[in-house]
Amino acid sequence: MSRVICSQCQRPQKVCICDFIKPIVNGIEIGILQHPSEVKQIKGTAIIAIHALSHCQYWVGESVDALPGLVSWLQDDKPVLLLYPETENQTTVVANLAIDEIKSQYLNHFKVLILDGTWRKTFKMMQINPSLNALPRIALTPKSASGYQIRKQKDEQSLSTIEAIYELLSQLENSTDKYQPLLTAFEKMQQQQLAFRQNAD
Repeated sequence: MSRVICSQCQRPQKVCICDFIKPIVNGIEIGILQHPSEVKQIKGTAIIAIHALSHCQYWVGESVDALPGLVSWLQDDKPVLLLYPETENQTTVVANLAIDEIKSQYLNHFKVLILDGTWRKTFKMMQINPSLNALPRIALTPKSASGYQIRKQKDEQSLSTIEAIYELLSQLENSTDKYQPLLTAFEKMQQQQLAFRQNAD
């Protein structure tokens, strides 16, 4: 018997997250480039932002050049900043801008691209896409540690995609209350999956 899939979040009905999501009108536009391996990953969190944020674009793929919509988005009149940390063996010199620098330099006239995938997958995406490496990067300092319980993190400083988006937007717009529903949905999603696991045991 085939599983019933939610037409909105595209997740199995038993783990549908639509009731957890509250619409938010974000001032800074977000773009999410998701690795194909994340599309059906039940523990993925980008889906929350995709459905909650009013200004959010979404593409699936590894190569930017294979995604005309993303190419156009990157070439739009608004500058694009990339939320991706520096790596130890990075050879390209890029600007790493703190939140305060971004506020004063761009005056909210910019967009942010976020890569969604495991560290290994997103690192590969960076290696095969010179256009991503050329983007100015955001040096984000989280205010809180990750609360990701259902998926292994790279290290203690790592955040899930939705946590990173929450930190980014709440700091850029000085509004933690406005974006708290993202974390609330994230926590409810985790509780749902933990309960589902317990019932399955």
